[in-house]
Amino acid sequence: MKYFLTLCLFLSIGSGCRRNDQLPSSLDSMRPSADSAGMKPSAKDSVQPKADSVRSDLPPMAKAIEPDRLSTFLSPPVGWAAQGEVQKEIQVRENFNRSRVTENFVVGTKKLKIQIDDFAYVPYLYDPWQKFKGMYLDDNNEERTETTTIAGYRAVQSMDKKEPHGEITVFPGKRYVVSIVEDGADNINEIRRLAESLNLKGLETLQ
Repeated sequence: MKYFLTLCLFLSIGSGCRRNDQLPSSLDSMRPSADSAGMKPSAKDSVQPKADSVRSDLPPMAKAIEPDRLSTFLSPPVGWAAQGEVQKEIQVRENFNRSRVTENFVVGTKKLKIQIDDFAYVPYLYDPWQKFKGMYLDDNNEERTETTTIAGYRAVQSMDKKEPHGEITVFPGKRYVVSIVEDGADNINEIRRLAESLNLKGLETLQ
């Protein structure tokens, strides 16, 4: 897959998922990148919002949720074992703040990465996923990327056609971006079940 996918839609595993660049391990590492399939964030990591972002319908900027609180929503899916420590990050600046937690899981030869970003209603941080607000489909010989719904929430999913690799980004409410990346996935429905097993409703209400 030549993109991203956090939905997901906003996001290295060492021995983890093949595409370590899909979900950056550091908040400062978000950089513009190719958008061949649509899921990889392409917005610059600037502390200044874009001019077209200030008209966002988001609530006023909030205080980023502490990573320790976010990490409670990273419980291992049934049958998966946690691999390594939970990665926790938070950034606080005068005019923006955000936080992130990431955890890796394994089962047999399959590898899974789940990442939760709290962009605290800072408009420009959500810009890379704006095109997924409506209907979106990009289907070619390499992969299929499309908007969908996961547990009642807006989401975007993508699956390689030549490799067992897939990604889903879910947007629980207006605040959080949840990314799920699996190497070794049999099909996109397998990743959908993993996404649906997360407590997305609880995350949406976390303030």
